[in-house]
Amino acid sequence: MPTLEERIVEHLRTKGASLDDGELAEALGVRRPVIAETCRQLEAQGLVVRNMAGGTRTVPQAAAPTARPAAASPPRPAPNPSKAPIPPKAAPAEPVVEPTFADHARRVLSARWGTSLRRGLAALPGGESHPFELVSGNGRIVGGVVWLAPRRRSYEAQSAAIAEAVLIVGHVTNADRRFLVFGEEWDAVIRWLTRYRSLLDGVELWFLDGERLERLA
Repeated sequence: MPTLEERIVEHLRTKGASLDDGELAEALGVRRPVIAETCRQLEAQGLVVRNMAGGTRTVPQAAAPTARPAAASPPRPAPNPSKAPIPPKAAPAEPVVEPTFADHARRVLSARWGTSLRRGLAALPGGESHPFELVSGNGRIVGGVVWLAPRRRSYEAQSAAIAEAVLIVGHVTNADRRFLVFGEEWDAVIRWLTRYRSLLDGVELWFLDGERLERLA
């Protein structure tokens, strides 16, 4: 019987496209947190690639080169170093730039609320200001992006990051909507909400998985 890792890789190769955790969970009948953790293990093994927008795709398999018999060739005279042409420098390859999770969240939420969200500053009490990833042109909508993946080994670190983000965006002045968007560690966010929901004080929490946007609080 194939393992879950084998089923995920086979399904991705069959579809030939990047799928988010929710789509994989629905197709394979497995809970989304299990799919997310298994995909991270597959990425560590070099079998799949996960992007910041929540999609997972397989790593293309390079075809093995076909061995060809060496053709006999007449001996060539040794080149004269003083007359050898200088090969031109190869142009650097264009880097493949994956969109960040903040870019993805900006696009999805701008479409959701019908306004252009951009990176900008918002006012805090005492004349201070703070940069946020999602700010409307009139400053009435202000939101932050929280990516917990670097802290996933410690729930305490995840909880502290969530609390800090809630505290900062919760103190934004002159905003009608203050919110945070998460794209990883669903279980950690739900666990934090179960204990500390009373700290939100009007701050909305959203979870973005691929194109699927869900309000948690």
